[in-house]
Amino acid sequence: MKKLGLIVLLLLKVSVAQAGFVELFNGDRLEGDFVKLDGESLVWASSNFGEVKIARSKIKNISTTMPMKLSGSATPCLIDGMKQEYLFYSCGGDPDQRSVPLASLDIMLPFESHIEGEYTYRGKFGLSGFFAEGNDVRSDIKMKTQIEYRRSEFRHHGNFEYASYSSDREAPDELWLGRYTLDWFFRERWFWTNDVSVGADESRGVEQYYTFGSGTGYQFWENSDTALSLTAGLTYLNEQYEIPEEPEPDFSEVNERFALRLGTNFRYLLPFGVSFFHENEITRSLEDSSDWRLTSGTGFSTLLAGDLYSEVKVDYNVDNEPQQDKQREDTRLMLGVSYDW
Repeated sequence: MKKLGLIVLLLLKVSVAQAGFVELFNGDRLEGDFVKLDGESLVWASSNFGEVKIARSKIKNISTTMPMKLSGSATPCLIDGMKQEYLFYSCGGDPDQRSVPLASLDIMLPFESHIEGEYTYRGKFGLSGFFAEGNDVRSDIKMKTQIEYRRSEFRHHGNFEYASYSSDREAPDELWLGRYTLDWFFRERWFWTNDVSVGADESRGVEQYYTFGSGTGYQFWENSDTALSLTAGLTYLNEQYEIPEEPEPDFSEVNERFALRLGTNFRYLLPFGVSFFHENEITRSLEDSSDWRLTSGTGFSTLLAGDLYSEVKVDYNVDNEPQQDKQREDTRLMLGVSYDW
């Protein structure tokens, strides 16, 4: 009840005085008030020019009396200004002042908009392949769809992919994967991550598998130009294998285990609209240290027109204890296009 009263008091304050200013490094000063963070920019309601977009990197100081919703806080926060690149603020009547680099702040919006349920939504669809005729006959194709929905401290991420790999005109090995991830940012850059996935991978002899995972992540930074995050936790894996024509004596049709998991996700925008990206994940069984897997994807994407991109990607996977008659390592070069929205 005390916390609810504090929220009401702070929101009432906004009707009494909603004035502020944003000061830029070039000496410009705009009167008005905060609207929202939009990717790498701050949207500011200027008294003289209406709504304007200002790059975060140009901002020297911010002043606003508006109660704000910031990453990691369930109560309204008041902005106390900036020193160098750090934004200082206090939340919920707590006398201890907090700080965070403005460039890395993920959530910052008026608390009133937070209560009304403001959200962001984006997605990506990609299609890639590799074909060869002659001495080397190959036909590889891969489709991938990603959807991300954010509201307050929660980030929902859905992923579906399908691939078909064929060589020498043999029946193709098929791969498919469906995965859902939920991240909760309980502090400015710390988040609790949970995921569930189901899929199959004939190239590794896996008829079907499913996983459940949970852990902690740290978002070092994230904006339209670059992002880096690290996750670590525990996951449960259950894999059902295809039975070989002549199975070895120690062949097991099912492998279920708990494993440690560590992953990174990095992207960086280079000059001329070229973007570099790299993501990887390694899991190691708690029962058998030699039972570990590595999956990674590295590549470049280039803007073609509008929201259409070309993409060159190398998938590199290692299964340290592969199934019978399967190789330990897989490397594939994929060329394709993607559409972002």
